[in-house]
Amino acid sequence: MKAAHLLFLLFALGGAAAAEPADLKGIQPIRIIRTTEPNFPLAFSTMTTARGEASVLISVDAGGKLVDWLVVSYTQKPFADEAVRAIKAWQYEPARRGGQAIAVRTILTFDFEADGKVMSVIPTEFFDIFVRSWLGERLISQICRPQDLDQPLQTVKTLQPRYAPPPDAPANARARALLDFYVDETGRARMPVVVQASDALFAAAAVDALDQWRFATPTRGRAPVAVHVQQEFVQAN
Repeated sequence: MKAAHLLFLLFALGGAAAAEPADLKGIQPIRIIRTTEPNFPLAFSTMTTARGEASVLISVDAGGKLVDWLVVSYTQKPFADEAVRAIKAWQYEPARRGGQAIAVRTILTFDFEADGKVMSVIPTEFFDIFVRSWLGERLISQICRPQDLDQPLQTVKTLQPRYAPPPDAPANARARALLDFYVDETGRARMPVVVQASDALFAAAAVDALDQWRFATPTRGRAPVAVHVQQEFVQAN
């Protein structure tokens, strides 16, 4: 049977308060229990296509549950479809920091090869995969940067975090939280992580509020795409 080799490039920010890149060394990544094997797509079984690639961003909570996924890129769509099929069927053991289970967001890259050879892949900087293809084929990116959109991302619905500061908080202090997330092709915010926060409760409230936000459909070349963005939330006066 034609094989697909799964390659783990890196794990990204995760947890209730996301670690800075320098802190990632202290995180034990998620463990994947492969209950099924991804296969070379049947659509290409009789064609000259010998290789393919797909990358999928996944979010796994502290209980080891796959809570969300988003296709990042692929050489041809059937490779992405097969990668997603496998990801949804697999089981996960959560990532850990200091022995404690945490939620993480991580990117998985599938390297499909018709002849079963294992191809070596060197880890890259996060999202460098958008501009580099290890297969020598053009990757079709499903996620872009804000500056690459046809027009600036626009909100159509917003909600302020519901937050009551603690009694001992300084009168002139305002809680802040910076969230990193994705806006998908329908305008929904997906897979938020907290990059920085002055207060954990406010950060949690910001995540809850963001779930209610809606954006105008982001487009690139007039086609709907997902976009990777950050948004700072500040406590209302």
